[in-house]
Amino acid sequence: MILILLNIVISACLLAAALSVYIPTSVLPIPTWFGVAFEWLVIAELVICLLLLFTKYRKWSWLSVAVLLLSIVPIVYTVSHRSLFFPKRDLPHSFTLMTYNVGRMDQGRKAEHNRVVQYILRTQPDIVCMQEVEVFKSSKLLTLPEFREALSCYPYTYFDFKSYNSRHQFGAAVFSRYPLVGKHTLHYESRGNITCVCDIVLPTDTIRLYNTHLESNNLKAKDLTISHSTEQTQSTVSNTAAKLDNAAQIRVTQAKILHSDAERSPHPVLIVGDMNTTPASYTYRVIQRGLRDAFLESSDGQLGHSFVIRPNPHSKINYPGKGVRIDYILHSPDLSASDFDIPHVDYSDHYPVITTIHY
Repeated sequence: MILILLNIVISACLLAAALSVYIPTSVLPIPTWFGVAFEWLVIAELVICLLLLFTKYRKWSWLSVAVLLLSIVPIVYTVSHRSLFFPKRDLPHSFTLMTYNVGRMDQGRKAEHNRVVQYILRTQPDIVCMQEVEVFKSSKLLTLPEFREALSCYPYTYFDFKSYNSRHQFGAAVFSRYPLVGKHTLHYESRGNITCVCDIVLPTDTIRLYNTHLESNNLKAKDLTISHSTEQTQSTVSNTAAKLDNAAQIRVTQAKILHSDAERSPHPVLIVGDMNTTPASYTYRVIQRGLRDAFLESSDGQLGHSFVIRPNPHSKINYPGKGVRIDYILHSPDLSASDFDIPHVDYSDHYPVITTIHY
């Protein structure tokens, strides 16, 4: 009976998580809460289903099968499946692209000791899009001129900063081997989020690039900690749910602005960056509509975790299974992607995301 009860509870949670793709938080917040844990709920559902098959209650496994089938859309968004839906296309030209939430630039270390800067110099992608770029006014830390000089192998750049004061500047940056024209920024009603837009002038085409950073959930370690006190636990759950609801509503508004602007583009588009949402979300569906996801297109059977959740934010230990995919490279259907990679380098709380774009 305990197994049946678990089956019912997990099935209900997974069904709620699957609905998060279709229902915005402003209409019904509960699916958003469960959508954050979608991957783990799918795994739990599969385990329960298999266990039931070896008991006298095996007929209950059909509940798991039905819920998994109802969850097929967010599953397709979550698990890469190149060979199923994306036939290979031969396009004559290509360039390498990296998007990287650099996590405040390795604490402002000078360029020669800055692990983010040195990693980009070693990797040498053709175009680099960075979010959470932080440069400082103090000569003791990394300044904007020093940052530009360190990456001078990229002749074309675009910076914009959401916040700046007498101490620092914080925003996004694009470094490119190809000319960047038509530069402008989508500004959101948000403390630290923008989308930098520019056109990449390639030898035979022009592509509009959106370097994006959407609203964070702003969860801290204490928001994920369960107390021994029932009252404290209720307070923690309530506060965490409120944070998730508020951030999700802001992201949906930002996503609609972003998608609307991209739809008006006269050129093929690339939308890249830290969207602070999983594939099992309404925000992802809004942005991804009409576009292809490079991760899904150019890798097989992976989850593509790009952000590592650590109970201790200062820990260097990666906890298995505690990652999420929140960094994306989306592109117009007339482009294609290959060689998708997420190198596990611990220079930020995010991993860089790299792919080859064919045009």
